[in-house]
Amino acid sequence: MTATSPNTIKIGSFEVSRPIAFTYLLTIFYNITFFLQFSATPYLVKQLQLSDADFGYIQTIFGVFQMIGGPLFGYVIQKFGIRYALHLCYFSTLLSGLSLYFSFDYYSLLLSRIPVVFMHGQQAHQTLLSALTTPGKERTSAFGRMGLTFGIGFIFVPIFSIAATKIGGDLAPLLVSAALCALPSIVLETCIERKSYEHEISQDDSNGPPPQINITNVVRILQKPGVLNVMAKKNGGVVPFLMIIAVLNLYIIEKFNATNTENQIMQMMMGVFIMFSNGFGVIWLRKKFDEQTLLIIGSLSFVVGYTLFTFVFFNFWMLLVIMPFVSLGMSVVATCSDSLLTALVDESEQGIVLGTATSLNSLVRTFSPLFAGSLLQNYGFQSLTILGVVGSLLAIGLMIMSPVDENLIKKHKTELSSVDAFSFSNCFFTGSGIFASSSRTFFGFSTIGRFLSLFFSIILNCSFETSGFAVTGSAIANGSCLSIFGSSGVFASLGGLGSCALIPGGVTSSS
Repeated sequence: MTATSPNTIKIGSFEVSRPIAFTYLLTIFYNITFFLQFSATPYLVKQLQLSDADFGYIQTIFGVFQMIGGPLFGYVIQKFGIRYALHLCYFSTLLSGLSLYFSFDYYSLLLSRIPVVFMHGQQAHQTLLSALTTPGKERTSAFGRMGLTFGIGFIFVPIFSIAATKIGGDLAPLLVSAALCALPSIVLETCIERKSYEHEISQDDSNGPPPQINITNVVRILQKPGVLNVMAKKNGGVVPFLMIIAVLNLYIIEKFNATNTENQIMQMMMGVFIMFSNGFGVIWLRKKFDEQTLLIIGSLSFVVGYTLFTFVFFNFWMLLVIMPFVSLGMSVVATCSDSLLTALVDESEQGIVLGTATSLNSLVRTFSPLFAGSLLQNYGFQSLTILGVVGSLLAIGLMIMSPVDENLIKKHKTELSSVDAFSFSNCFFTGSGIFASSSRTFFGFSTIGRFLSLFFSIILNCSFETSGFAVTGSAIANGSCLSIFGSSGVFASLGGLGSCALIPGGVTSSS
C-alpha cells in the first residue's frame, strides 16, 4: 500500500482515496475483533459446563441487546456523529472481550453481553463508506471492496485464534480481541479527517431538515419505484444461503466427522472465496455489465452452487468446488442490490433504505436455525439446497420480467451532508452489511398491530401511526390484511452477525 498523492493510496493496481482506504482498514480490524470473540464463546460455554439450552439463552440475550442497541446507536450517530459512535463501538467491543474472558458462571456470562448494545461497527463502516462515495459504479465497486475486507477478516481470524489458543489456551482469543480494539481507534483518529465525510453542513441545512425517521417515512421510501423490486430480487438466493450456513457446521460434523481444524479450514476457505469474489470478481464484472445484469449473473451463480450442493456434496473437500459459486453469487447480488437501493432514493434517504435492507436479514437469521434445523432433520440437507435453486430461479424470473427502469437509477454525483448520510435515528438498524436479506410475510389482525404499535412507540419513542399503519409482529398492516415485505422488531440471529431495531419493510398492496 503506497501513497501516490496526499489524498490517494494505491493498493496493488487500485487507487482509492485515503479516507476510503482507511475505512477498509477499520472494517478489517473490527471484523477480526468481533469474530475472535464469536469463535471463542462456544469454548467458554463448554469450560463453564453450560448446557446447549443455556447457550441458546445467551445467544438470544445477545440478539435482544443488539436489537435494543440499534436505535440507541443510531441516536448516538445522529446526536454526536459517526466518529464518536465508532469509538463507542470499539470501546464496547473491548469491554465485551474482557467481560467474556472473566466470566465465571452463567449469570456473569449474561452480564458480559451488555456491551454488545453498541457493537454495531459493520453498518457504521458501511454508512461511512456510503458518505465517501457516489451512487452507481463508484459505490458498487467500493461496497465490493468492503466485502473484500470481510473476507480478509475471515482469513485472519483462524490465524489469530489458533496462535492465541496455542499460547494461552482456549480463551486467549478473547484477550487478543480486546487488545486489538485499540488499533481501529488509533487509525480513526490519525488517518481519517472529519472534513472527508462532513460536507458543508450549513449549506445542506439551508435546503431543509432531513426527513423524520418514523414508520410513515420508512414506508414512503420503500414504496418508491424499484425499491421493493430490488429487495425481492436480492433475497431469492440469499435467504436459502443463510439457512444453509445456519446448519452447515452441524451437517459436516455429523456427515463427515469434521474436526475443529477442518472447521477452521472451512472458515478460511470461505474467507478466501468471499475476498476474491468481492474484491476482484464484482469489480471486474462491474466494468463490463450494469448492475441489473450483474444481479442475473449472481443469481445464476447461486443456481450453480446450490445444484452442486444438491448432487456432488458427498465429501468435505467438495466445498472447494461449491463455495466459489455460492460466494460469487452472494457477493454480486448483495453488493449490486445495495448499490441499486442507494441510487433509487434521495441522498437524505439512503441511510434509511440501506439500514432497512440490511436489518431485514435479522428476521431470517433469527428463525433460520429453527427452520433449517427442522428441514435438515425431517427432509435432509438437500431440501435446503433445492430451496436455494428454486428461490434463485424465481429471482431470475423476476429480474427478466420486471427490470428496474434505468431512468430511476441516479448516476449523477451529489454531495452528502453528515446529517443526511448518517440518518440513524429512533428506529434504525446496525449489523452485518454483507448478508442482507428480507422475507415475505402476510399478516392481518390490525387490532393487535395497533396495540403493538403503541407499545413500541412508548419504549422506543418511534412515530407510529396507529390510525393508518400498525405493527403486527414482524410486519406492518394497513386495515385488515395486506401483502407486505419486511420485518420489524425481530431479534438478532443466533450467529450474532446481525441485529435490527424497529425497521419495517414496506407495503406492496392493500385489500
